[in-house]
Amino acid sequence: IPAMRLFTCFLQLLAGLALPAVPPQQWALSAGNGSSEVEVVPFQEVWGRSYCRALERLVDIVSEYPGEVQHMFSPSCVSLLRCTGCCGDENLHCMPVETVNVTMQLLKIHSEDRPSYVELTFSQHVRCECR
Repeated sequence: IPAMRLFTCFLQLLAGLALPAVPPQQWALSAGNGSSEVEVVPFQEVWGRSYCRALERLVDIVSEYPGEVQHMFSPSCVSLLRCTGCCGDENLHCMPVETVNVTMQLLKIHSEDRPSYVELTFSQHVRCECR
């Protein structure tokens, strides 16, 4: 059964790629007080932009370091590449297959002491696959 799902996903991808590349069409839509031209995004571009890949995402510090919930950090979130996107099969999920550690300097704010700079390490996704 997993082989059949993989084959079905492959056929869906192949069917999409086999379609002729149609240039974006212009459609006049009524905007109430006039009309405006709307560009249609071609299927290949929609597929490519939505398929599983690493994209920049703002990640909350406390979600990565739950043991630090009693402290405040500045900034409170950091920008990291994380796997996201569609896989073409409900049973597959976009997962990291290669990661690197990135160490960032943040300001840790203590309730009693003065704020201090700390270095925290985060996992950044480099390569993603549907699994």
